[in-house]
Amino acid sequence: MITAALYTAAGLSALLAIAADWEEQRHRAFYLLKPLTTALILAAALSQDPVSGAGYRMYVVPALALSLAGDVCLMFDGDGWFAAGLGSFLLAHVGFILAFLKGVALALPPAWTLLPLLYGLGLCAWLLPRAGSLRIPVALYCLVLLGMTAAAALRLQVLGGLAPRLAAVGSVLFVVSDSALALRRFGGPFRAAQALILATYWAAIGLIAASV
Repeated sequence: MITAALYTAAGLSALLAIAADWEEQRHRAFYLLKPLTTALILAAALSQDPVSGAGYRMYVVPALALSLAGDVCLMFDGDGWFAAGLGSFLLAHVGFILAFLKGVALALPPAWTLLPLLYGLGLCAWLLPRAGSLRIPVALYCLVLLGMTAAAALRLQVLGGLAPRLAAVGSVLFVVSDSALALRRFGGPFRAAQALILATYWAAIGLIAASV
């Protein structure tokens, strides 16, 4: 009951946050609603009965907290804030990788993970010449992000079931969100960019939280 209420509140907060920053015409409410949405998802993950084991949640919850820190950093302009946000999310993805590999023997991930891998490598090839002083952090981030997707796919392949499926879909949505963020940051703004970034991001961490 409490968990469902928290996810519902997170969904409503997400919609209001997207409306508050529609076409990046940022209303002051956005600075409250953005971290609030992620905090509600984090609270939902803490409130629900773990179906994937305590060890799994032990990694996912700090990763969600790091995502919250990254959210705050990315609300502000400047390379320093962007780098801090990038670092927070990089550590979050490491936490998600450790969670997804918990109780899973290392093996080759399923063949379909070649698609996001090839896509990610292509995106990196486009990004790096445009990233300037952030070239190395961006390259490292891309590798870790793709590693998270592969780890989620491997968990689904080995364990099966609803929770690993939610995590796998969430990891793919994270790639979509971060791709849109990178395209806007290094390629220039495009229509409804922020709505796409935020909607896919919150869907991603919401699904990963629900896999706890």
